[in-house]
Amino acid sequence: MNGDIARNVTVVIPVYDDWDTLKRCIESLKKHLDTRHKVILINDKGPDWEYLENKIIEEISNSANFVYEANADNMGFVKTCNRAVYELDKTDNDILLLNSDTEVTEGFLEEMLQVLYITEKHGVVCPRSNCATIYTIPSNKKASHELKPEESFRVYELVKGMLPRYSVMPTGVGFAFLIKRKLIKTYGLFDEIYSPGYNEENDFCMRINQYGYSVLAANRAFVYHYESRSFGSRRNELDFKHNEYLVKRYPYYPTIISMYQKHQIDPIDYFADLIGELYPKKRVLIDLYEVPNAYNGTAQYGLSFLQSFYRLYSEKYEIAILTNEAADKFHGISRKYSDVYHPDNIVGTFDIAYTPSQIINSTHWHLLNRGCLKYVFCMQDIISIRSNYLLVDDWERESIFEQSIQYADGIVFISDFSEEETRTYFNRIFDSGNIKTQVVYHGRFFDNEKEIDTQSKLPFDDYVVVIGNHYKHKNLINVLPELKNIKRNFIVIGNAYTGMVTDNIYGYQTGNLSNEFLRLLYRNCRAILFPSVYEGFGLPILTAIDFGKPIVVKDNELNRELIEYFDHDGKFVVTFNSIDEIDSCIEKALTINITDSPNDICNRSWDDVAEDVDKMLQSVLSEKIDVNRLYERWRRVMYDSNIHRCYVNYTDSTDSLERIKSRLRKHPRLYNFLKRIKNV
Repeated sequence: MNGDIARNVTVVIPVYDDWDTLKRCIESLKKHLDTRHKVILINDKGPDWEYLENKIIEEISNSANFVYEANADNMGFVKTCNRAVYELDKTDNDILLLNSDTEVTEGFLEEMLQVLYITEKHGVVCPRSNCATIYTIPSNKKASHELKPEESFRVYELVKGMLPRYSVMPTGVGFAFLIKRKLIKTYGLFDEIYSPGYNEENDFCMRINQYGYSVLAANRAFVYHYESRSFGSRRNELDFKHNEYLVKRYPYYPTIISMYQKHQIDPIDYFADLIGELYPKKRVLIDLYEVPNAYNGTAQYGLSFLQSFYRLYSEKYEIAILTNEAADKFHGISRKYSDVYHPDNIVGTFDIAYTPSQIINSTHWHLLNRGCLKYVFCMQDIISIRSNYLLVDDWERESIFEQSIQYADGIVFISDFSEEETRTYFNRIFDSGNIKTQVVYHGRFFDNEKEIDTQSKLPFDDYVVVIGNHYKHKNLINVLPELKNIKRNFIVIGNAYTGMVTDNIYGYQTGNLSNEFLRLLYRNCRAILFPSVYEGFGLPILTAIDFGKPIVVKDNELNRELIEYFDHDGKFVVTFNSIDEIDSCIEKALTINITDSPNDICNRSWDDVAEDVDKMLQSVLSEKIDVNRLYERWRRVMYDSNIHRCYVNYTDSTDSLERIKSRLRKHPRLYNFLKRIKNV
């Protein structure tokens, strides 16, 4: 818009009822509207029209730019607007249709005009408001939180400087609807099929948009909107009926509204309730998306952390939990905690999320970014991308790791080794950005103090527990041939099947072994062998402390770090370099007499872990929003979501799914395996 040109506007206010809100509207216009603009108040002959007439005339008597008009009979909102524009206003002014239940603020119209004339193809401009569907600020809020007008304006004041000056919108909202006069001359105003009201402005927006004219939100203009009392009990009926007219004429209308809300909304808008600190407590999401429906290290870490964090901080924060349905049922999470969500029913937004595992799934990453203003996650290890045989089945995983690191507000590492590994592998990201990191060691589980399985019978009375699984880095496949030649009994946790492996080796398949049974195994063993060559953190070392057992581990960087921290006096850990040393190392371990209590060796608990993580969360929450970084993250999420949607639309049908299932059933072993790991 040329700054030397001061456009004039005619403000049209249809009046039907409710003098109190109308009076507030008139008073705000007298205060904040330049007198070069004209105001037409048109009485639509409601039940108290004479009372309103007298009040209006009295209120505007000293305001030369205010004009009062009255319909001969009640015409309804749509026809009243048309009459005012076509018959009563004889100027070439642009038109602002303004509801009588509004209250304008300083500079609102001049800002709207500036936005309207930035380019020829701007056709309609609406301001932000406390109650105006997609123009409401904040656009998201907790369902239980009743938004007060003054709260909305406070949030608006905080975020308006972060928002762009204007946003292109799919449609307008008629409470404050600024239109270029030339568009009315060319395309008409409201179609009276929508009389007495509802959806007439959407029809107008769709009509002019066909010719390339856009609807804009003026993000630096605000108009209060107090809930309309018009139409009474007919309100829902009219909305439904007129929406049918609209969708029949413009079948794509529901899609563009949905796409705006899902993919086009500005991230500052989306998170405005959190940026504006609308709630008394910070909203924290404990994200257990990657916890499987099985007993393993990921589940053990996530559930132990949750238990301590929830107990310590449920009064400080408003805590919600995200988990998959299968894990929820298996671990009974919903039975123990409130506000538990599954990925398909999570609602609301969160100030911050903490994920006690790395993020390995694109759907998970998108869900986390969509729902959380900030997020911190725990990087355990990168073996699944270090080893190509693991990566080859899911090349996307490396990209997900990279994205989750790049856009994280903080990363918790479970060891110095884990941090060094991640930093060296993703050196470009760490070198180019200042990423907040913190090492937080695991806590003890204090399992020696808990109940054990008293019903099960073990295959041996005298044995060494071996911990591993089928993955190459766990080293079990290389160690088992050596163990069968040792004159000692072994019970393997993590074997490919449950049963006798050799005369001196019995294996248990993991996943469904109860914690009570595992405690039985550990309490009665002579020692523990943990041959893994790669870990982010060696949980079995803490297990050995818990049960007062010596442990034999591989001599590597991580284990040297953990020994320095937990066993610097060399009281219970023995290391081996090559597999042929295992026999002698076990014999050495069995000579160790552990006299110190577990608490004397290490009294670090999961409460300590929760407290350390909370310090990280507090630090992240205290930092100002990096608007540019948030926009970059949001654009990446939206881009990836759109690409994913293309593939989903191409393949996502019941017919396609059934064909896939049919093919899988021809390979029963693969089909049963996939069924077992579903949601893991």
